[in-house]
Amino acid sequence: MRDNQSRTGRPKTVPPSPAPLQNNLAYVVPTEFVELPSRGRFYPEDHALHGQETVEIKYMTAKDEDILSSTALLKKGLALDRLLENILVIDVDPADLLVADRNAIMIAARISGYGWDYNVSAPCPNCETKVDHTFDLKESKMNEKCFDHMFLENKNVCYDEDQKVFSVVLPVSGIEVCVGILTGKEEKELMNADEERNVTSLLAALIASVSGDYSHQAVEAFVDNMPAADSKFLRDLYSSLSPNISLRQSFICPACFHEQEMEVPLTAEFFWPE
Repeated sequence: MRDNQSRTGRPKTVPPSPAPLQNNLAYVVPTEFVELPSRGRFYPEDHALHGQETVEIKYMTAKDEDILSSTALLKKGLALDRLLENILVIDVDPADLLVADRNAIMIAARISGYGWDYNVSAPCPNCETKVDHTFDLKESKMNEKCFDHMFLENKNVCYDEDQKVFSVVLPVSGIEVCVGILTGKEEKELMNADEERNVTSLLAALIASVSGDYSHQAVEAFVDNMPAADSKFLRDLYSSLSPNISLRQSFICPACFHEQEMEVPLTAEFFWPE
């Protein structure tokens, strides 16, 4: 098992300086390699990132800033996907990237464009005083519990290499379910789901099979009748099991001295701090 504290979303190598070409009329955009929280383990064999622990991306350019400031793309929720399309060196659909890998790439892109410090102005969760706070993007950390054999054993979780899913027996119903790792496309569908079905929509997206049945009908039928205790167990398990890159850092309000951990939201606004 690797040391979780030592792995971050930082590039493995120092990127080269832009190489002048054609009498300085054009130049090659520098690139960097970003560590993937998934290590490429959860992609199907025909995916470009299957088995790949890193991915090469280009540094952000002024053209990418155009994408992030496009009102039309922002309204359609396409700005981040277009940005990823532009900066990825390999040909891959950004919607098919796992959420954790998308986040790692976006953090690296933000650093290449605007540096390590992320300055935001937001209301204190306790007293609502507007507070200026600086997040240090160097402090991002990988969650790699899905690769920790001791953690999996303690949780009675098994990994199916062929199906790319984790199997676990639910504590109340005793039903065995298999859980997959969400992609960007699935995350977007959840964001657009009916607000009255937030929990069941999430469970239906997470659960790949019920008692060996991979049909959509079997999953939907089980989710609608799933004991609440099993639901919470599975959601908590997925939260700790899913590979991820975290930007959770300590926040202290200078007005009321309220202290808590805060997570940086990775939206288009992440690239345009106040």
